[in-house]
Amino acid sequence: MRFLAACALKDLRRLLRDPAALALWVGIPVLVSVLLFLVFGSRGEATPQGRLFVADEDKSFLSSLLAGAFGQGELGNMLITEKVSQADGRRRMNRGDGSALLIIPKGFGQALLDSRPCQLMLVKNPSQRILPGMIEEIVSGVVEAGFYLQALAGDQLRLFAGGPPAGATTFPDETIIRTSVAFNRLGARLSAYLDPPVIQLKTTVVETQGPARTNFAALYFPSMLFMTVLFAVLGLSGDAWEEHRQGALRRLLGTPGGLGPVLAGKVLACTLVFLLVAAAAIACARWLMKVPVTNPTAAVLWTALSGAVLLLLMVLLQLCATSQRTANIVAFLVVFPLGMLGGGFFPFEFMPEWMARLGRLTPNGWALMQLRALLEGPAPLARVAAGFAALAAAGAALFPLALWRLRRISVI
Repeated sequence: MRFLAACALKDLRRLLRDPAALALWVGIPVLVSVLLFLVFGSRGEATPQGRLFVADEDKSFLSSLLAGAFGQGELGNMLITEKVSQADGRRRMNRGDGSALLIIPKGFGQALLDSRPCQLMLVKNPSQRILPGMIEEIVSGVVEAGFYLQALAGDQLRLFAGGPPAGATTFPDETIIRTSVAFNRLGARLSAYLDPPVIQLKTTVVETQGPARTNFAALYFPSMLFMTVLFAVLGLSGDAWEEHRQGALRRLLGTPGGLGPVLAGKVLACTLVFLLVAAAAIACARWLMKVPVTNPTAAVLWTALSGAVLLLLMVLLQLCATSQRTANIVAFLVVFPLGMLGGGFFPFEFMPEWMARLGRLTPNGWALMQLRALLEGPAPLARVAAGFAALAAAGAALFPLALWRLRRISVI
């Protein structure tokens, strides 16, 4: 036991001599958490925001109503409306500063009242897709609303289009009364369709299988954490070949303890690194990104033990190579496909179904799914115990195989 502790302490000291690598492994989840917080906020929900330039050359009451339509409701949170001249708006659109430029020509309001043709011009930013399309739909809706308003109340609107009669400051009482009666009849005629509505919309919520996702940060966080663990495994698994190159394994082979405590010490030291990485990542997820973490202690332990098992697997694969250079190539060829297929680079929800099913069968994909279960809700004790037992069994099976290969290369 003392020899095991000495081996683990030796490997920890060697890791501390490379603080840049250690800071990188711990810093990756912290940095990604900060970036997700800056992009999506503490709720993890991003709202697209664009800029609409409005060149109002008419400056009438109706043109101001049209420009104000883009600042109402949720659309006002997504669009910053800025009034500009047409020349300035086109110049800024050419620089890509806005989502769209709406040009309201002079005479727009009067043409709408007189039921005369009038053309609105919308210049869209081709580098954006969502917000310019929304702006175009709103402008189209306003145009259609103007058409129906003319069809229903065009005569009444034209009475007021030219202003009061010559020599008068107000409209005659007969005109006001006739218009009021016409609008009252129009309202009565439309009430048959509006109250109660002729068309009713009924919605049914279809529950999807699988755990509920609160935000994008909660969806991406477990994948990001296991991607960091895989990178750490990639960096730590080649240490046995490095000690073999320096002749340390051959000298340790003749000690009373043998190579068993040496390999166990490496795994223990690396497990402590995985504990540090997992604790830093889950702390950032919980307190910065507001990701719900139901079982933080179990999640940290699961991540560390999963990293230890993945380390043993990678050490075994590297020790099966014939040289240190070949071992490094094997490690790269294994880690990156595992990371991509096992949900490290992309969450399973973003993958095709056949690929997601295959990815969940990989070692890191299976461990990732168990971590998500620990993070998202109260997991049954039997399931948690079975998962840890499976990890222990995998580690117990991989350790003697890795030790056998370690002894083989130590005598080369």
